[in-house]
Amino acid sequence: MRNLWTRRIVGATVAVGLAAWSLGAANPLTLPEGNGVAAADIAFLQKGLSKQPIPREVPTLKATAMLVALNAQNQMGGKDGAKMAGLRDAALEVAAAVGKKDFAAAKTAAAALNDAKPVSDAKPVKLESMHKFELEELMSTFRKGTVGGLNLEAEVKAQSKAVTDPKLAAITAGRVALIGVYTVELPPEGIDAAKKKQWDDWSKEMTKIASDVSDEAAKGATADKVKLAQGFKALDMNCNACHTVFRN
Repeated sequence: MRNLWTRRIVGATVAVGLAAWSLGAANPLTLPEGNGVAAADIAFLQKGLSKQPIPREVPTLKATAMLVALNAQNQMGGKDGAKMAGLRDAALEVAAAVGKKDFAAAKTAAAALNDAKPVSDAKPVKLESMHKFELEELMSTFRKGTVGGLNLEAEVKAQSKAVTDPKLAAITAGRVALIGVYTVELPPEGIDAAKKKQWDDWSKEMTKIASDVSDEAAKGATADKVKLAQGFKALDMNCNACHTVFRN
C-alpha cells in the first residue's frame, strides 16, 4: 500500500477508510503533548482581544476559541482531564462573548485561559452545535494573517516546499487536524448525499494527514523534515481537490 502522504490525490473523492470522527466522543483526536497548538491559539486570542478587533478578525477569533475548546475536550480522558475540561469551558466563554461582539468580556475570558479552573465532572459535548458556530467562521482561519486569519493556507503551501521549523509545522498541522474534525460536522448547506460523502471523505483525510504530520513534527529536532514536507504536499493537494468541488 502506498504511503498516504505520497500518493497522488486527483479531483475525486479519496476513500481513506477512516472511522467517523465524532465531537461527542471522548477522544476523536488527541494531538501529541507539547506540540504547541493550545499555547499558540491562546496567545493568538489574547493578542487579538487586547484591542478592539476589526470585523474581519472576528470570525477567526471565534473559530480559534472553538479550536481551543475541541483540543481541550479531546484530552479530557487523560491525566489532566479536569484541567482540560476547565480549559474547554473557558474557551467556550471566549467564543460566546466574541459571537455576541462583547469584546470586553471576551478579553477578560481570554486572559483567564492560562489559569482555567479544573472541572472534575465534565462530559464531552457537541461543540459544533454551540454558539452558532458556522463553517465560514471555521474556514476564516486559513486566511492570511494580514487579513485576520491564522495564515494556515499560506503555511501549508510554504511548508509543502520545505520545512525548516518542526515547531511551526506541529502547530500548523495540529490546527488543520482540529479543523478537519469540525468540518465533518459543518458541511455546506443544501448538498446532496453524494456531495456529503465527498465532503466527509476529504474532511477525514485532511484530519488524518494533518494529525500524522503533527505527530512527526512533535519529535522536534529529530523530526524527518523531508517526510513533513511530503505530508504538507499531500495536505495541500487534499485541500485543492476539495476546493474544485466546494469552493465558489
